[in-house]
Amino acid sequence: MAEDRSAISIVRESTVLAYTVGAITLVAGLVLLFWPDRTLTVVARLAGILLVVVGTGDLIETVRHHRGMSYWPLLLLRAVINLAFGLALVFWPGITVGVLVWLVGLDLVIAGAIGLLARGQMAPELRSAITSRSVVTILFGIAIMVWPDATVAVVAFLVGALLVVVGLVFLWSGHAISKVTVTQQ
Repeated sequence: MAEDRSAISIVRESTVLAYTVGAITLVAGLVLLFWPDRTLTVVARLAGILLVVVGTGDLIETVRHHRGMSYWPLLLLRAVINLAFGLALVFWPGITVGVLVWLVGLDLVIAGAIGLLARGQMAPELRSAITSRSVVTILFGIAIMVWPDATVAVVAFLVGALLVVVGLVFLWSGHAISKVTVTQQ
């Protein structure tokens, strides 16, 4: 019985993380979509801050809750990649559009691929949410990398649209996880 409570508490903490990341991502996406004077520096720093927050959250969750699992090295790699890409974007905002596009796109493809690999280890009730989030993430990552010479406005729009969709998917995932924990009690 103690193991069940521990699993439910882990899922609840994942719900909080999903809601938090979803809200931050959604707000960041809306800012990028509706901020009329956006520049590459703003886009790079906002994307960087988001990746630092997500990377830090992933790192903490991986170390605290997934260390004994067979897929934990993949989650740890994802967290470190997010953190490194985020710090590069925050502290090197004058990068070219191509580098920004590739950093964000590559991170999204890696994130989605790791999600698809790890979903087999997740509870069956969570697989559809993880699969949806992973597929959307991969598709947006590829779409972003297809246009490396895009203008700042296109990059801002794509990243903004991605952040809005990913934010909504994270919020939906949090809702799905919370429904599972309620039915298990």
